[in-house]
Amino acid sequence: IPDTRNYKCGLRPYSQTLPRCSVIVIFRNEAWSALLRSVISLLRRTPKHLLEEILLVDDHSDKKHLGKPLDDYVAKLPNVRVIRQASRMGLTRSRMAGAREAKGDVLVFLDCHIEANVGWYEPLAARIQADRSNVVCPVIDIINQDSFQYQSVGNAFVMGSFNWNLIFRWQPIPERIRKMDVKDETSEFRSPTMAGGLFAISREYFEHLGKYDYEMDIWGSENLELSFRIWQCGGRLEIAPCSRVGHVYRRQSPISFPSGVDQTTTKNALRLAEVWLDEYKDIYYRLRPDARKREYGDITERVALRKRLQCKSMKWYLDTVYPELYVPDKQRMRAWGEMRNPSTVLCVDTLGKNDGGEPIGVYQCHGMGSNQAFWYTKSRTLRRVDSCAVPRGTQVVLTSCGDDASQKWEHFGKASVFKHVATGKCLDRGTASSGGFLSMSECNPSLPAQVWEFGEYNNDA
Repeated sequence: IPDTRNYKCGLRPYSQTLPRCSVIVIFRNEAWSALLRSVISLLRRTPKHLLEEILLVDDHSDKKHLGKPLDDYVAKLPNVRVIRQASRMGLTRSRMAGAREAKGDVLVFLDCHIEANVGWYEPLAARIQADRSNVVCPVIDIINQDSFQYQSVGNAFVMGSFNWNLIFRWQPIPERIRKMDVKDETSEFRSPTMAGGLFAISREYFEHLGKYDYEMDIWGSENLELSFRIWQCGGRLEIAPCSRVGHVYRRQSPISFPSGVDQTTTKNALRLAEVWLDEYKDIYYRLRPDARKREYGDITERVALRKRLQCKSMKWYLDTVYPELYVPDKQRMRAWGEMRNPSTVLCVDTLGKNDGGEPIGVYQCHGMGSNQAFWYTKSRTLRRVDSCAVPRGTQVVLTSCGDDASQKWEHFGKASVFKHVATGKCLDRGTASSGGFLSMSECNPSLPAQVWEFGEYNNDA
C-alpha cells in the first residue's frame, strides 16, 4: 500500500522505550478477508517490541467462518487471541471486555475492517508517553469498499466536530488551532471530538476516566461521550498526521440493533446529554422534543464519576475547546421549532436532505423535531443545525451557513410571510402535498400558502 504520510514523518526520531500496546478489535459477523487484513497489517507494521498483543473480541457472531476456523487460524499467529462474548453486548461493553484482558500499557481500539500503514503506532505512543492524559487518533485513510484499494484521505488537518443533533462531523481545523498546534506537516493537533473507531489511550488513564458508559447500548454517541469526558475532565484529544490507518467506509451500516436503531441511539444520546451537556442539553431537546419522554436508564454512577473527577462544565468546553461551534441558544434566536403552514397540517421539512444543495419541501407535521426543526436567527437566517436555507431558482435548498445577503429572510411574527431579502420573493408551499417541494413566489400576504408560523417565538427578540 502507499505510504500516505508526509515525507517528514519518516525523519522523526522516536524513543526506544515507547510503551507497548494491546490492540483491541471488536467484530461481529465481519468478512473473513477484512478481519484478517486488519490483523496481518498490524502484525507486519507494528514493531514487535511495541506490540504486546492483538485481542479480537467477538460480539457473539453467528457466521461459521468466525468460529473454529478463526480460532485455528489465529492459533498460528503470534500474540493474537480471540475473546468470545456469550451474548450480544455491543461495541462499548465489548471494548471494555477487551480492556479487562489487556496487558499493554497503551490500549489501541480499532475497527475490524482497517489496514495499518507504515509507522502507524509510534506517533500515537510518543504522545501518550509525553503525557498519559493525551488521547490520540490516527488520520483515517480510505479503503475503497468495491476495490479495497488503499487511498489517501488527502488533507490530514481535519478535526472531529459535532452538531446539536449530537452527530459526529469532520471539519477543517480553524485558524486558531493551526496557529496553536501546527508547526509543520507532522504536528499533532487538538480535536474537539473523535470519530471513535480508531484511537489510542493509556490503559491507566482509560480506567481513571471511567472507561465507557456501560449502560450505552450496541453503538452510538459513545465517541462523543468519551470526547467530552476527556476534555472536561483534564485530558487532551489529538490527531496525529504521521499515524495513518485505512478504513472501509460502507454505504450501509452492517450493525443490527435488537431494540431498534432510533430507540438505541436516542437512549445513548440522552445519557450523554444528561450527564455532560448541562444547560446546553435544551438545544438537543429543541431539536428532538420527542426525546424528552424517552427512557435513558440510571445515570447516577456517571454523574458521580463526573463529580469525583472534578470535571469542567460544558460552557468551559464550548468557550475553550470549541469556541467556533455555533451555539443556538435563545439569545441568538427570533423563533424556533417546527415551521408550520397554518392552513394545512404541513411543516417545512428537509426531506432527508442536509446541505447538498437539493431542494427541501413540506411534510405532514409530526411534532418530533428532527427534519422539521428549524431556527430563525437574530441575524435573519433560516437555519437547520449547521445548514441554512437559500433560494435556488424557484426552489429552496440547504447550504453551509455564512454571512452573505443571499441567506437573509424577513419574518414578522406568527401567521406572516417568510420573505427573502435579496429577491423580495416569499416562501410558498404552492400546491405541494406532503413530500412536495417548496417554491419562491411573488409575495402576497393574503395567500394561505405563503403564511408560516414557528412553534415558539422569542418575545425579547
